[in-house]
Amino acid sequence: MNRDLMEEYKKILEDGIQILDYEDLRYSIFEGPENNRQEYQIRIEKNGETFEVYMTADRAGVMGKYEFKDIFDAFHQFLSIMQDTILSNRKRVRDGDPPEYPCQLWDK
Repeated sequence: MNRDLMEEYKKILEDGIQILDYEDLRYSIFEGPENNRQEYQIRIEKNGETFEVYMTADRAGVMGKYEFKDIFDAFHQFLSIMQDTILSNRKRVRDGDPPEYPCQLWDK
């Protein structure tokens, strides 16, 4: 897949993240599997003919990897994980437990 198309896909996903006001979450879009890794980060990568969507855990280990042939199915999973992350951390804060990491989205 050519670089211009990947940049277009990245822009589409970044626009969705901005519309949803999810920019404060930890995420990475097509940065390469070993680049810019953080704990509790939602990631999407292109690996051969598939798109991989996963979240890192503590010490940036991979937690639950999903593979898709269709980029828009991958986008849907990526945004779904973002929403789940927000909801689970809001619940943690509400219940008096520490969140995965500090983020203003937990307080909304």
